[in-house]
Amino acid sequence: MRKKGWLIAAGMVCVLVGGIILRSPLHADTGIYIDVGESFVVFEGGSGEPVVMRSGQGNDKMFRKLQTGDRILVFHDGTMMLSYPAQMNILFCIRLKKGDVSALPEGVLESLEEMGWIQGGAFGQDQ
Repeated sequence: MRKKGWLIAAGMVCVLVGGIILRSPLHADTGIYIDVGESFVVFEGGSGEPVVMRSGQGNDKMFRKLQTGDRILVFHDGTMMLSYPAQMNILFCIRLKKGDVSALPEGVLESLEEMGWIQGGAFGQDQ
């Protein structure tokens, strides 16, 4: 009888947690990480334009072990600030696969140069 009570309680907790997760503003997307003094991501299936990643509490530790070209899973609040470049609050990110500069989609380096984040082809020499 006691075991049945625990199973019911565990089931209710699972339903509650599942409901919270479904109703929360948490979104997950994959992309390619870019480090040019500021942490950028190019989301797959997006416009191909780099987006500045901002951590909620100014904690950039989650980006320290990443290198340009790494494929990452990004958890964010879904809000994109329409600045130039666009900015997004990142709650957490995980490296899915190591990569290098050659993994960047075509046109990304040109976009970063137009925005003034890199200077004439110097990017990637010591990344």
